[in-house]
Amino acid sequence: MKTFKEFFTLGVNKPTKDQVQDYLDRLGSAVRLLTNKDIIRSIEHYFKTIKNLKLSSNGRKVLAFEELETEERDYKDEYKKFQSSDKMKKYRAELNRYNREKGTYGNGDGKDASHKDGKIVGMEDQSVNRGRAEKSRLIGSKRK
Repeated sequence: MKTFKEFFTLGVNKPTKDQVQDYLDRLGSAVRLLTNKDIIRSIEHYFKTIKNLKLSSNGRKVLAFEELETEERDYKDEYKKFQSSDKMKKYRAELNRYNREKGTYGNGDGKDASHKDGKIVGMEDQSVNRGRAEKSRLIGSKRK
């Protein structure tokens, strides 16, 4: 069975009762040192889609829990809102044109037109360029 960190890296966002019980079993001797309230808080923190977790009186058996409702993303709607606008189409076309002019479009060199603040400022690694934290992804952003 996987640890809680492995659940999240594998994309498991709705753990089963057996998976939560396995996590509790893996805590082992630490369970005896903690109160039931602390154990519940810990498990609900790690499995963020769980609420109202009920444990046995000795804190070694998972009795029940509720799952939080999660909304499915509507990717078509998101595309329609942001990527299919005339402004974004023009912006992507400009980036592609720049890459073709520099000879990096499709040659597999790992370079990409750097687009900082909506302007092309040169070439850099794709991973750096696409991994930069833009305003919409930062904490406190109004766009979620």
